[in-house]
Amino acid sequence: METPKSKRVMVAVDDTEVSAYAFQWALGNFISEGDYVIVLSAAPYLGIDYPNADMASEYGVPMLATPQDAERAEKKVTGHSKQLVNKYLDMCRQKNIACEGEVVKGDAGSWIVDEGERVSADAIVVGSNAHGLLARTILGSISDYVLHNSPCTVVVVRQSEDALCIHDPLSSQESRKVVIAVDDSKEAIYAFTWALKFFCKPSDNVILYHVHHPYVQPITGSGTGEFGIEEVYIPPDVSAKDEVESLKESQKVVEKFMAFANHESKIKCEGIVRTGQTEAKVIEGLISLKADAVVVGTHEKGAVARTFLGSVSDHLAHNSPCPLIVAKAKKEATIAFDVTPPEHETNNGVAKHHST
Repeated sequence: METPKSKRVMVAVDDTEVSAYAFQWALGNFISEGDYVIVLSAAPYLGIDYPNADMASEYGVPMLATPQDAERAEKKVTGHSKQLVNKYLDMCRQKNIACEGEVVKGDAGSWIVDEGERVSADAIVVGSNAHGLLARTILGSISDYVLHNSPCTVVVVRQSEDALCIHDPLSSQESRKVVIAVDDSKEAIYAFTWALKFFCKPSDNVILYHVHHPYVQPITGSGTGEFGIEEVYIPPDVSAKDEVESLKESQKVVEKFMAFANHESKIKCEGIVRTGQTEAKVIEGLISLKADAVVVGTHEKGAVARTFLGSVSDHLAHNSPCPLIVAKAKKEATIAFDVTPPEHETNNGVAKHHST
């Protein structure tokens, strides 16, 4: 795994600055020579009974449109979408990236998901603004729909003032700071191996990031207190000992990932373990690290019980200060990962714990 493997990438575009930012970031940071890019634009359908005030202003459709008015507007919208797609195809060709374009009519979310499956995309790139709410076709709720229903990995590129200050989407950075969220679930393992195969480069600074949940002592006992509630005394030294052991287990999880990366690739990793509430600690870590991208896993149906999965990917899609890569296994994919690397490898890296 010396360099990222080739992949088929679908990039959904419209005529907003956010979409342009997402495409430029993908072209500079996610798409590599040898990849195949499909640029997709989902144009709105304009029928005689469809126009509203926004459509009338933007596409020249009278509020009381005749069939001829609607037909002219349809041609205008389609022509505009083709020009948009051709612009992005030219950008790909300038970097010697093989590509094709497609313009479809109708609901953007459904088209993106369906076409992603049809063309066997390895990843779908969508844009999203700082607040996650846009009136345009590709953004806002559309990115949520794609994230939840895509048959493959989804890249959500948010345009926020913080991101613009930290990252230059037009530059192919020699070294990037890539955060990969890990735990001991199969979804996190898949996200980790996907990142090593398709995204990370030997020059990257890869950080394996785990949020440790404080140990909770099970409370059992007999006897009834003043209000009919069991009263159980747990000695402080017992609780502290259990927490230390629990923290050690979290550090071991990260160290296994580090050892695998060192053993199977030339990509060097460092590990960080933080204690606290998952969503808050992930965002806090991305900001403090000034991460260039974050990779997480998620269950096929968006509901898992592990640290970085399910609702956490949703939270990051709306709040991450850097582009988010949500690695989703295709139906035919298998997860191959030995979480018990050779003994001599496990001592090469030690996960650092931050108690903040």
